[in-house]
Amino acid sequence: MRIVMTGLSHHTAPLETRERLSLTSETLFPALETLHRHVDHGVIVATCNRTEVYTLASSRERGERAIERFIEEQFGLEAASVRRHLYTLEQGEAVSHLFRVASGLDSQILGESEVLGQVRDAFSAARQQGVSGGAMAHLFHSALRTGKRARTETAIGRNALSLSRACVELARRAIGSPEGKRILIVGVGEASRLAGLALRDSGASSMVIANRTPANAVELAQELDAEVAALDALPSLLAQTDLAVTATAAPDFILPASLIEEAAARRNGKPLAIMDMAVPRDVDPAAATVPGVHVYTLEDVESLAEANRQQREAEARHVEAIVAEETARFRQWWRTRGVTPTIAAIRHEAEEIRAAEVARTVERLNGLSADDARRIEQMTKALVKKLLHQPTAHLRERNDESVTHSARQLFGLDD
Repeated sequence: MRIVMTGLSHHTAPLETRERLSLTSETLFPALETLHRHVDHGVIVATCNRTEVYTLASSRERGERAIERFIEEQFGLEAASVRRHLYTLEQGEAVSHLFRVASGLDSQILGESEVLGQVRDAFSAARQQGVSGGAMAHLFHSALRTGKRARTETAIGRNALSLSRACVELARRAIGSPEGKRILIVGVGEASRLAGLALRDSGASSMVIANRTPANAVELAQELDAEVAALDALPSLLAQTDLAVTATAAPDFILPASLIEEAAARRNGKPLAIMDMAVPRDVDPAAATVPGVHVYTLEDVESLAEANRQQREAEARHVEAIVAEETARFRQWWRTRGVTPTIAAIRHEAEEIRAAEVARTVERLNGLSADDARRIEQMTKALVKKLLHQPTAHLRERNDESVTHSARQLFGLDD
């Protein structure tokens, strides 16, 4: 079996294409059910900037095709229509890529910390669905360990500019410091929460959380010391807001251009900044043409990401070393995993034979003392261990499928 990953990200696909293959926390579990119809083991890493599917397959081609069939069924589109935006990696390249993702090295903003939690959530969801056991579980446990090492052993995450912090920085360009400003947050997901915390820490004076079901916004409102409103109140809320942050999982625009134009007309020329952190987008792109309205999307993070990257390249080199070390560690485990069951079976078979012969011998030697019986036990165990040491060490060192098969035949393990 081989590890195969197929996906797309901000490196290979524009926002419009990423929207077509986006998943939310609500749609992830049904997507895993769909994936399970095409593969036995798989994890979907879905963030605002990437959708990647990891699986085990007998070959790269079979794994890639299985994931493409999943894409076609899950998203209702022909894989050929997005194939030029997809990339496929296998084995060591797929492992190293996942470890870089978990470490924040492949993020739109170098070193951002939120992605490690997203990888953890992706693995947790797959585990709950029963599709991430065995080697896949070992792969993601190793990825999470790598990401944790990157954050604790280097300064890659020190004062890292996360997407929520980027939201604050982009807002400054349009309305100045958030201090004393009125904030509207649309949606109650993790992205909304992180943006709210970042804005509160930056001095925002008042905050309103608008949600389709206001009752679902109460918990987040208590954490942020915010008010709660329904989506029906958006026209009046936008007329009074300095900055709106939207991050829902809605399939259509929450903020159409007509609504924003109406709100702008009631603001007497006062600027309004809108940060659309959703994939697919919550804000109609046409809203950017409304006078006095500044609309930012995830693509606007690119300029901030470049400045951040230049500051963090030195630390990134240290993280790359950790990724290389952990990748080599995983590859060593992968190399030995095929032969390990055979070695264990040889030792188990030898132990059963040894124990039976010792028991038969002790039974025949009437009057044998307990000390002598123990000595025979120890001597035979040592003898079996020494006899098996060289062949099992050779098996582990060669780790060759044909040699392992021959060993199983020689020891009669497949009878």
